[in-house]
Amino acid sequence: MIRFFLWGCALGLVFGGSVRGQGVLAGPLKLAEVVVSPSRFGVADMPMTAAASLTAAQLEVLPQVGDDLFRSIARLPGLAADDVSAQFWVRGAPPSELLVRLDGVDLIEPFHLKDVDGALSIVDPATIRRLDLSTGGFTAEYGDRLGGVLTMETKSASAPISAVSLSLTGLGAVSQGVFAGNRGRWLASARRGYPDVALKLADRDDQITSRYYDVTAKVEYAVTASQTVSLHALHAGDTFRYDRVNSPSLVSGYDSDYVWGRWQGRVGEHLKGEAVVAWTRLTWNRQGTGRLDGFPFTLRDGRQLEQGSARQDWQWEWSDLLVFRGGMGAQRGESSYDYALTHQRTAVIAGTQAVVTDRVNAALAPSGDALHAYASAKFRLLPSLVLEPGVRFERTTPTGARRGDPRVHAALSLGRATLRAAWGQYSQAQGLHELNIADGERSFRDPERAEHRVLGVEYPVSTGVALRIEAYERLSTRLRPRWENLDNGYDLFPEAQPDRAMLTPQAGRARGLEMLMSSRGAVTFPWHLSYVLSQAEERLGGRWIPRARDQRHAFYADATYVFNPRWQVSSAWHFHSGWPATDVVFTLAPLANGRRLLVSANGPAYGLRLPAYHRLDFRVTRRFKLPRGELRAYLDVFNAYDRTNALGYEHRVTVVGTQVTDEKKVREQLPLLPSAGLTWEF
Repeated sequence: MIRFFLWGCALGLVFGGSVRGQGVLAGPLKLAEVVVSPSRFGVADMPMTAAASLTAAQLEVLPQVGDDLFRSIARLPGLAADDVSAQFWVRGAPPSELLVRLDGVDLIEPFHLKDVDGALSIVDPATIRRLDLSTGGFTAEYGDRLGGVLTMETKSASAPISAVSLSLTGLGAVSQGVFAGNRGRWLASARRGYPDVALKLADRDDQITSRYYDVTAKVEYAVTASQTVSLHALHAGDTFRYDRVNSPSLVSGYDSDYVWGRWQGRVGEHLKGEAVVAWTRLTWNRQGTGRLDGFPFTLRDGRQLEQGSARQDWQWEWSDLLVFRGGMGAQRGESSYDYALTHQRTAVIAGTQAVVTDRVNAALAPSGDALHAYASAKFRLLPSLVLEPGVRFERTTPTGARRGDPRVHAALSLGRATLRAAWGQYSQAQGLHELNIADGERSFRDPERAEHRVLGVEYPVSTGVALRIEAYERLSTRLRPRWENLDNGYDLFPEAQPDRAMLTPQAGRARGLEMLMSSRGAVTFPWHLSYVLSQAEERLGGRWIPRARDQRHAFYADATYVFNPRWQVSSAWHFHSGWPATDVVFTLAPLANGRRLLVSANGPAYGLRLPAYHRLDFRVTRRFKLPRGELRAYLDVFNAYDRTNALGYEHRVTVVGTQVTDEKKVREQLPLLPSAGLTWEF
């Protein structure tokens, strides 16, 4: 049933709320400016060829599923994502190790539909002007994350524009304008979705009810020609209900609130900076009742996080040859946990079949603060060589951990080519909301550590065609124990499943080689190609095992043909090696009375490999000029040849005498999904 719900979410996404236009709430995604760089090396003022870029026109016509920025960039080298979740892994690092920042404020778990691993982000793509993704070797102004940094900037209106949308699964509106003689600008967006409608229309499952919404608002004012102040707000909410006979029911709700102020500007000729003051509150609520595997089951899970933060960054341009950067910030937070779980299971104890009752009760209210400061200097050592050494200091409580992270970046011009290198130390503290209460964790652990090594070259092959090749290695240490569902990560009650296990890695490593070639300047026939050879693994019990999203080979290609300003056709093909999976081993346990009981246990963690993943997508776009605005129509086909891509295995077990037979069936990702949509922008 949960698989049907995931399919229904996807159907809802593609049939109505699909990707949207600039200032538009339905139709293909169109960003005013998107530059996604798998590695930004901190030499911002040096002329650079973007490692990978996605323009507004490209995003508007490329095949894609979901009204979501995260899904839009998951095609880039070094990223791994399944069809269901909007979250992605960055060079083998899980989504929790990615820093997400919107207009200067850090977003925490910025996803709708958390019960199914975050099928959508809470950021409306219609509001985004620019985003940058750094997947390795990021500079000293960013900290407290081991994997990468995603920064997003919202639009600033130059003229009034509005749009409304209505679809099978959602409705929304966006508007932006100016005031005070164009010195002031405002932006507002609201979305509401109901993906369960697609389930009912598809006759899949009428026992799920899901709603989500988000509201974004910004007002900014140019105090002077070089200084701008702005006030921002973002609110997102979700409700989810699942009712099924002989299974526990689930009622959940999630809310995210962000309010912040921001100053950006230049003071004098050589000094510029940014300041952000923010307040954040998140709440998580899950209630479960009923019967699980025939036994009574109850769950109460309530969490809240509230925190305030302030950050100040400066850049002093001493001369054309020397730039200093530095900043500091502070954060104070309070969280609360109210958790109670009771469920029963069958076990064999001393040769006797017994019913074991597991109970977890916890009520905690931890609080803490965090401080950081950083400094770096960028200078031209030689006419063709730019260096930027830097260091970042951080302190976090309740552990009281202190650390200093040195980093060095370099860029060397070799004729038409640019060689870039980065090395640095990185650390990530455990968040106040990240205690694994359900698994017995009651105290915080010291920050995890990682070392990044990156070496890459960018070369303009010809006019409009660019090539990037990059090698990387990330070595992780001081890793915290964690709990994972090794067989099925999409269960609604993961903490009560038999496949849940604690992993205690001693170290981790991720390494790879990425190659990207694109025709960035082409108008009639733009295309992109990328290939990645990579490995992500951890040392457990003295041996190295792969991470959950380790994909040895990955290939992506897309192409768009522009017949004329009215018609465009695009296609995209994805391939990656099969991800690791964990087998389930079924055996007959002997009882003292001579009988045998069928029991299951996890096999070696990630000891299997799923079949290779591949799919082909298409999109056709047609534009119509109207007396007021423009109408765009598109037809989209996801997984055009209906490839059955595996997310795991389901097991059908039969017992004949003492013989146990396990028939594995693929737990599939999304099937062929046709979709169509209209966009009216005015």
